[in-house]
Amino acid sequence: MILKGNQRGNGADLAIHLMNAFDNESIEVAEVYGAVANDLLGAFSEFEAVSLGTRAREYLYSLSISPPSPLTREQYFEAIGMIEERLSLAGQPRAVVFHVKPDERGISREHCHVVWSRTNIEKMRAVHMAHDRRKLMDMAVALSHKFGLKIPPGLKAWEDKQKFEKEKLEATLAEKAQAEATGINPEERRAEITAAYEASDTAEAFRAALEQKGYVLAKGDKRGLVVVDKSGDVHSLTRYIKGHKASAIKDRLAALRPEQLPTVEEAKEQVRQRAQALDERQREQRQEQEREQERQSARQRLEELRRQAEAKLAGNQAARRLELQMAAQELLTRHQAERLALHAAQKSESRGILFRVRSAVADLIARTPGLRSVLSHIQRMTHLDPKERHRLEDDALARRHAREKLEVERLRRLHARLDTRERSSLEKAMRKAERLHAIAVLEMEHKAEQTRSAENMAMQDFYDAARDQGFWKKQDFAEGDLRERFNDAAGFAHGAVDTDESEDGYAPDLRNDADDGDDDGRPPRHGHRHRKGYGYRRDE
Repeated sequence: MILKGNQRGNGADLAIHLMNAFDNESIEVAEVYGAVANDLLGAFSEFEAVSLGTRAREYLYSLSISPPSPLTREQYFEAIGMIEERLSLAGQPRAVVFHVKPDERGISREHCHVVWSRTNIEKMRAVHMAHDRRKLMDMAVALSHKFGLKIPPGLKAWEDKQKFEKEKLEATLAEKAQAEATGINPEERRAEITAAYEASDTAEAFRAALEQKGYVLAKGDKRGLVVVDKSGDVHSLTRYIKGHKASAIKDRLAALRPEQLPTVEEAKEQVRQRAQALDERQREQRQEQEREQERQSARQRLEELRRQAEAKLAGNQAARRLELQMAAQELLTRHQAERLALHAAQKSESRGILFRVRSAVADLIARTPGLRSVLSHIQRMTHLDPKERHRLEDDALARRHAREKLEVERLRRLHARLDTRERSSLEKAMRKAERLHAIAVLEMEHKAEQTRSAENMAMQDFYDAARDQGFWKKQDFAEGDLRERFNDAAGFAHGAVDTDESEDGYAPDLRNDADDGDDDGRPPRHGHRHRKGYGYRRDE
């Protein structure tokens, strides 16, 4: 079981993130406790309003629970109870949300989000979250044993109080944002930089190896040495070298003095110029017809992807709007029925003798100053005037209806914000798909250009070496003479051949032995015309 928690503010943004139906297959708000509102945005707004009485800016504590195998709702809530006791959050207002989304292998998995309010209303101060990461690690181990879940290597090492070297780099929020924007996995970047470091024996060799892979080694403002990747993003060097300590890396690269390295801005400029030069070379070598075909096919795929995503998003939003419209229509129908019922009851009551008597008495008190000064306050307190009571009933019903209409309007605004966020997520996903496709096309063309360059260099080296050693010289062949010279030099034919060499140093003529003579008038071979053989073997 993996538990990840952090303190944070901006509850409205967190509520929109948790209710984003585009990034999740299903969303279930299982519990909203300690708030008047029954939705996440309203509850988190209340949590924020309460926190204004304190100096806490991060008034929420957000926790994600990701089990390796499915759990029941009872097990989830039992785990939540144990965790909040351990974190000193028991009794605090909270919200519990369940998400189902595909993992890296495309398998749908359920996980849970719990958001607590850190504001202790009795003491009017925020709950202090001391060593929450350690507590969560201990709880993850305890809950894995309790529910019989598989313990990952990191938790196993934590349980044994041993140092654990993570095989997979755990991306930060900034690295996740960079991966979404560029399509480059942090783990792949880490593997490339580590391979370049381990394959280099000197600092300059490591710097050259990074440049071959498209990275630039630069001096950072605060972190010493940093790496600038192909997209111009800056990364810590020691973080992206796996299995080596920072001190060892620093000692190994001590030969690189700061004045020898570019600054971060200079490295970004080099990356930009390198990418621009690469793009220009690729544009020059690429044929216009192939580009147009690739663009057309990519456009069709992206349009199909957009159409499917928009259809799914439109279906979800339409279902949400329909649910809200049905609730609003039901509310209007109920309001009308309540108004009609109240009006009918008041009308029926106004026909009675008691109503007329009380109305007459109230009118008499209102007309007589002496009676009004003595009995008016008694009349108001006891509601003896039925007309005044009817007016108060009408006002109370109108105020309640107005509050319920405001709730519907608030939900409509919430849905509008959700629609905007989901549309933004869709556009972000489409931009990422377009960038990934563009990067794939550029890399394919770059590899093809490198292959052609390597072949041309190898051929030129071969010709240069042959010319230097005297194995090759330029010769002019008459028409029809090239095949004859080639056969003579090869020493292989369909039939046997003469072992004598001609005066010019070439092997005898090896043309088809079915011919009776050559085109130039020479006689056929001596006694070997009809003898079959596999080739010619020279003597020692």
